[in-house]
Amino acid sequence: MIVWRLQPEHAEEWRRIRLQASKDAPESFEETYDDWADRPLADFAARLSSARVFAAGTHRGRALAIAGCVPGLDLRDASRGWVVSVFTRPEARGRGLAGAVIQTIMSDAAMRGMTSLGLHVVASNATAIALYERLGFRDSGQTGIVSSRGLPEIEMLRVLS
Repeated sequence: MIVWRLQPEHAEEWRRIRLQASKDAPESFEETYDDWADRPLADFAARLSSARVFAAGTHRGRALAIAGCVPGLDLRDASRGWVVSVFTRPEARGRGLAGAVIQTIMSDAAMRGMTSLGLHVVASNATAIALYERLGFRDSGQTGIVSSRGLPEIEMLRVLS
């Protein structure tokens, strides 16, 4: 397994897995498949310019798992990054790929001066919650978080060393 950063020149690779994610796990993403299906490749490249997105797989060019990190989204803590767009292709689940990508994000965020990471996860997604807990994320205790689709979410935070 290898982990690599998706840069704007990897927009087609990002497009393929991001559209699959929107189809396979629509409850996990704010934007829908229809929001992105007909958008030009330049829009996918622009997203890769604004977020640090990492992929894992057996070889570059065929991402099996992805996750991104965006700094500055939390008005409560300017040094917190947010983990976004976490997805593993169904055929690759249970092999540690998502964990490897998120561990890379944690290292990258710490090197860039972030002191913590946060994420939101649909409260019914026990598999994802268990992964995040194994990686040291804890429920922040924030209540009343609801996704754009009306699903209850849990906010999880992790302090970076």
